[in-house]
Amino acid sequence: MNTFKIVFFFLFLFSSAQIEAQSKNVIIIFTDDQGYEDLSCFGSSNLQTTNIDRMAKEGLKLTSFYVASSVCSPSRAALLTGRMPKRAGVPGVLFPKPNEGGLPPDEVTIAELLKEKNYKTALVGKWHLGHDKKYLPLNQGFDSYYGIPYSNNMSIAPGIDISKDVVLNDNYTYEHMASDISRVEKNLTKVPEEDLKNKPPLMRGNEIIEYPTNQTTLTERYTKEAVSFIEQNKEKPFFLYFAHSFPHVPVFVGDKFKGSSGTTPYYDALQEIDWSVGEILKTLKENGLDENTMVIFTSDNGPNRHGSAKPLKGRKFDTYEGGQRVPAIIWAPDNIKAGTVSDEIVSSLDIFPTIANYAGIPLPKNRVFDGYDMSHFFSGKTKKSPRKEMIFYGSNSTKIDGIRIGDWKYLIKGYRKTSWHKLSEADLKIKLFNLKDDKSESKNVIDLNTKKAKKLLKRMQHFDTDLEMGISKK
Repeated sequence: MNTFKIVFFFLFLFSSAQIEAQSKNVIIIFTDDQGYEDLSCFGSSNLQTTNIDRMAKEGLKLTSFYVASSVCSPSRAALLTGRMPKRAGVPGVLFPKPNEGGLPPDEVTIAELLKEKNYKTALVGKWHLGHDKKYLPLNQGFDSYYGIPYSNNMSIAPGIDISKDVVLNDNYTYEHMASDISRVEKNLTKVPEEDLKNKPPLMRGNEIIEYPTNQTTLTERYTKEAVSFIEQNKEKPFFLYFAHSFPHVPVFVGDKFKGSSGTTPYYDALQEIDWSVGEILKTLKENGLDENTMVIFTSDNGPNRHGSAKPLKGRKFDTYEGGQRVPAIIWAPDNIKAGTVSDEIVSSLDIFPTIANYAGIPLPKNRVFDGYDMSHFFSGKTKKSPRKEMIFYGSNSTKIDGIRIGDWKYLIKGYRKTSWHKLSEADLKIKLFNLKDDKSESKNVIDLNTKKAKKLLKRMQHFDTDLEMGISKK
């Protein structure tokens, strides 16, 4: 009897180790303000992204991939929770101000979900979901955090702990840093004073370890941190959320990559990010992890003024295609057929339920998810995406602005409110586009398809009403 128990015990240990070894690692590489066209595999002639192009050749390239918002914080909230920004409690961009809020602690992130299967979890890069301690990554499921807490054009926020070993750059003193914090705290606007712009702090865990951040070396340091995390956890299942700070403005580029694109600093920054992707893929292969890791590459929203969303209309802040339709590549050599290209509708909202499926974790039952499990679609078991529609809310707004169902897109505004003075008469009209025939949204066909427009409007209103009811019940 004792011998049987001992044998059973070791069989159990072997079985458990096998299950852990088979758990799929997940890496999400999330760039900041990168346009639809801004990869050579998506048609750009402004740079050569050889490593990201290789991901596409070896994986799945998605040409109708949408994020859930055209601005930073809401897009990131949706990615990490699988829920529309309005539902997840982050409908607008967060700023480094007192009592600004953040991703509600009762939201479940991908990192928290994967803890159910003992994943090691790390965030490297930009957070932008709240700088108060209760909102920071270590309280949202991440074991470690190294990066800047919000956009790189922002300033130091009050209330963040400061390491006793903080590194001060640009001839700063403790007194100067304290003065900056005090000035930000007293500023009641969302726009920092001119000399406080572009000075985010660098954090490790819950503490500021450098101020102002040396942004020229940021991509290189992020990459070293990400590589180190992978190597330290190669024997365990892991989730790495690698959120680059660029090419968000102001654009900073490492010395080795200045002028590397032959065009502009924006594209130089993307060349450096391409190098970074190559380092991640190389590390996976050198450690025998490439056959057991899924890598997702995409952007948080459309391009800033320096990038390109061609052939799409619009850019960051817009609900035209260029604001939320972004380049996306899924790389998983053991699961995805090389060289696959699909124009099926997929969203960043779908990443949460897909990862849950890969990890063998059921979705929490106490909340509504807006994403779909894409595992069968990614693996090629079906060529049709389960997602048939995409909903569009205005940037920094809780007002619904449009819907895509199949090839048809109904849109109220398209451009953000603050740019109304630039709008043409055609832009001010309610719009209906057939994206199959008109990806650039240049031909408003609403007058020829009034029944179709009414159908899309009804569905859009129904979605928003349901979402509002769900929020009111919380």
